[in-house]
Amino acid sequence: MVLTNWRAARSTEQLQRTFSDPDFDDTDWQLIDVPSHWQTNPGFADFDGTLLYRADLTVPSLQPGQRRWLRFDGLCYQGDVFLDGAYVGQTEGYFTNHRFEITDLVSKASTSVLAVEVSAPHGADADPKRHLTGWFSEGPGLSPRWNPAGIWRPVQVVDTGPVVIRHFRAQSLDASAQSATVGLRAVLLADRPGDVTLTTSVAGVEDVAIHRLAAGENRVEWQVTVPEPELWWPIGCGDQPLFDLSVIATTADGAITDRKQRKIGFRSTSMRDFILRINNKRTFGRGINIGPLTTDLSSMTTAQIHAEADAIADAGFNIVRVRGHVTRHEFIDRCDELGLLVWQDLPLVGSYSRGITTTAEQQVRDMIDLFAHHPSIVVWGGHLRPHTNEPRRTAAPDLRQQQIPSWNRTILDRSIRRAFEHDDPTRPIVIHSDVAPHIPHLSGSDIGLYFGWLDGQASDISEYAKTLPRLVRWVSDMGAQALPHKTNADLDQLVDVQGADGDTLRSIIPLATYEDMSSYVEATRTYQADVLKTMIESLRILKYEPTGGFFAGLWKGAGPGLSRGLNDADGTPRPALDAARTALQPLLPVLYPATTTLSARATSTLALHLCNDETADRAVEIEATIEDQRGRQTRRWAGIIPADDVVFIDDLNIRGGRLGSEMRVGIAIRDADTHQELSTNSYIFVAD
Repeated sequence: MVLTNWRAARSTEQLQRTFSDPDFDDTDWQLIDVPSHWQTNPGFADFDGTLLYRADLTVPSLQPGQRRWLRFDGLCYQGDVFLDGAYVGQTEGYFTNHRFEITDLVSKASTSVLAVEVSAPHGADADPKRHLTGWFSEGPGLSPRWNPAGIWRPVQVVDTGPVVIRHFRAQSLDASAQSATVGLRAVLLADRPGDVTLTTSVAGVEDVAIHRLAAGENRVEWQVTVPEPELWWPIGCGDQPLFDLSVIATTADGAITDRKQRKIGFRSTSMRDFILRINNKRTFGRGINIGPLTTDLSSMTTAQIHAEADAIADAGFNIVRVRGHVTRHEFIDRCDELGLLVWQDLPLVGSYSRGITTTAEQQVRDMIDLFAHHPSIVVWGGHLRPHTNEPRRTAAPDLRQQQIPSWNRTILDRSIRRAFEHDDPTRPIVIHSDVAPHIPHLSGSDIGLYFGWLDGQASDISEYAKTLPRLVRWVSDMGAQALPHKTNADLDQLVDVQGADGDTLRSIIPLATYEDMSSYVEATRTYQADVLKTMIESLRILKYEPTGGFFAGLWKGAGPGLSRGLNDADGTPRPALDAARTALQPLLPVLYPATTTLSARATSTLALHLCNDETADRAVEIEATIEDQRGRQTRRWAGIIPADDVVFIDDLNIRGGRLGSEMRVGIAIRDADTHQELSTNSYIFVAD
């Protein structure tokens, strides 16, 4: 039963004392949609603080032995729950599920009044912060006034028998062609001592076990072995078989008292030196970050969410990072089906108060309970930029800034690591991001590199990687920001969104040099595409030596405005998406090192490489057409390109013309047997 009849009012001291009373008169309160973020409702569009909710709850009588529960699937950020004036419990954490027993309060058929006090001050206002909402409230493209507060997921009434599965976790502990082991954990709440039978079914295997329970809370852990399983593989590497997993709890009389169901896939995952292995096979990460898919995440349909995942896979990405937040579970479901790998972050962004350690550890456990069964999730991410709430001002991190220990990075992050390792030893953990190697641990983390945006040229990545290879083992953000395609707003309005860097935009692309806003917008979008292509190609050349993967900026901004998104907030693709699609081709010819200029009236040499991300060797023909001062010439090669490798083909000599003239190189890859074109790439250089 889902509750739908909701009213709301802004909290006052007087209302807080009386609003939970069942006889309270709320006829003048505003109707409000649940689920929703309250700022999407006209009456509360500008409201931050505490909102009071009420709803009528009509339920049938309970049968003997039944228990009744009130379940909140998502409330941002803290809630106090009352039923007919009686205090039921509290919630904290925007993505966690909360369940409260209301058996004694609604034992007979009746209409009750549910009242909820929801508190969510704007998360970005506090320094240091206390609420773990991450990019859900601070993400790029969001208005600085946006607050995702409210009961944003459904509220339901659920009935069970005398034993309820209060917490549940299922995960693939190990997997090979010979066998897979499923680990299961349940916290069972029994109303009295007695036996319960847990029947587990998965992939044709049934496991039956009887457990003696005490009254109250009981924790049970067990394993089920599946012989000769079908393994789950990333996109492009194999199939993605998923299996129904069912756990049914029955009492001594054979009656079903509760059940849990999940979809699970069997695979192993590990990461060393930021090189991922899935089922013991190296996998190079061609990834993209996602923030909240839209400002009003609560309103997205399942079809819309699936379409976003489909589009990411169609563009050529094989891994997505749910950056600094927890998204709707439907997105992860679709990644399971597609074979799209997921790096799932905890919603920790920036500097936090010392008082949040216990809350952060609890939310680690909650996130693992929610998502551990998903085969697509292959990495847990911890704390994004723990050392500061300030935006980056340089293309690469300041190595000196991060040498001094800090409470967030040194103490909080260590506690989070222990929680992850204790509750899910099956997945690698990157405990913090954008942290440079520092004393005493020199391992560092994934790093955002903003060459071509904050300073320097995108082509500077080549020399940087040669000088500091440890800092390009996984590049977790990159690219330039660009403006949305349709707008009537002036530039000041377009940069008044979170994450926007209007000063850098004006510096790189001065508005005064363009005759109208439309031309300026297109210039920003073209520049973004050029930077992204250069960065992706350069990192693909560095495959495994030392780069294990990358995240190519942001899939899209959550709202209209300046952002690093490859798509506008309304879904319109930017030129950067086409550039990424070209640079992500499994077979990709690349000229390296990256450059956009060549010496005038001199011969320059660029190395032609072929990147092969396919799982099999490929016999190919390669044709390069060079148009330079000498005219047009064509060169050809043929051979076998090994799977999952980067191969040097030859040096190309390009003769520069007069200052400002253009030289062009076009490269085509064809199948050696069928002569079918497999991929193309092209370059334009300016004589300098």
